[in-house]
Amino acid sequence: MQIDIQHRPSYALAICNLDAGEQVKGESGAMVSMSSHVKIETTSGGIGKGLKRMLLGGESFYQNTFTAEGAPGEVTLAPTLPGDIIHIPLDGELIVQGTSYLASSPAITVDSKFKGFKGLFSGEGMFMLKCSGQGELLLNAFGAIHEVDVDGEYIVDTGHIVAFQPSIDFKIARVGGWVATIFSGEGLVCRFNGKGKLYLQSRHPGEFGSLIGGKLPPRS
Repeated sequence: MQIDIQHRPSYALAICNLDAGEQVKGESGAMVSMSSHVKIETTSGGIGKGLKRMLLGGESFYQNTFTAEGAPGEVTLAPTLPGDIIHIPLDGELIVQGTSYLASSPAITVDSKFKGFKGLFSGEGMFMLKCSGQGELLLNAFGAIHEVDVDGEYIVDTGHIVAFQPSIDFKIARVGGWVATIFSGEGLVCRFNGKGKLYLQSRHPGEFGSLIGGKLPPRS
């Protein structure tokens, strides 16, 4: 699979070129276009935006597998929110914020029942996935993606986390005392410690939603 990401970082589009018989699996609703001979199979999965719906609302959700049948084909994918897409050739494990998963090779396991991080980000409405295996992984972000090589301690607002390597330990904490937590506008932070790569998004979806929501006219 050859992956070309265009229109970065504001309105990124991932173009996945598949050899005959090759597959890519993606989050439900991520497909923008595909070749006529690419076949799509929808199955109940356990990833992406549907994760939040399942955990909070008890709903089932789905993922799509695209297969180039008989000839090479093309599938283009994009996230719902404006922002960047990053291609990570995965060989091992990566902890991913649930709504940041976009697509991956079939050989990569996306564990939505991963217990280690579930609920720890509930103050930000975030849930974590564990992606493991060897293959191509596509993540999306709200805004641009900023990569940080952590070596020691590093503090991040939880709403800006996209993914991180499991070699980095972390704990959830207040940004300061109770006054700072309530009035600083920062809320909870994640204190990472160790050595590994961390991926951040330059915009905060929750804060953006609150800003826009406050400007919308009331429903009649």
